[in-house]
Amino acid sequence: MRPAFCRLRRRVGVRGEFLLVLAIFDVIQWYRLTWPSRETLASPATQFLAGLMPLPVHGAIWGAVGLLCLVQAFQPHDQWAFMAASMLKVGWALVHVMAWIWGVPSAWWSVVIWLAFARVVHILARVPERPELADPPTPTGGAP
Repeated sequence: MRPAFCRLRRRVGVRGEFLLVLAIFDVIQWYRLTWPSRETLASPATQFLAGLMPLPVHGAIWGAVGLLCLVQAFQPHDQWAFMAASMLKVGWALVHVMAWIWGVPSAWWSVVIWLAFARVVHILARVPERPELADPPTPTGGAP
């Protein structure tokens, strides 16, 4: 298991590894919103979200961002995945701000968590990849 993990880490780098973690998280959120449990449906925050639009639509947004993170984890240019992941977490925080204003008492804590998570994504989006994983230099000059 460890050699495979090390090969994956060398292949995708730190940024790609973080995008893979985001992909797993976002896909779990997609599943949670698309097929919610009774406990999830009983939550006042979930009821508020379902009033805005159907939960599977929320889930589809999370799934799309998760898929983008998965794909771009293996690409040298991954800024779209980081941007989408950060914007989704900020958007989710804003939805919970609305829930809090609307009277969901525990929604303020979700706002704090989602904004902190979005900030972590934003910070890691600015971390440069190791030079050996960056784009190889373009050859200049004539034919060999």
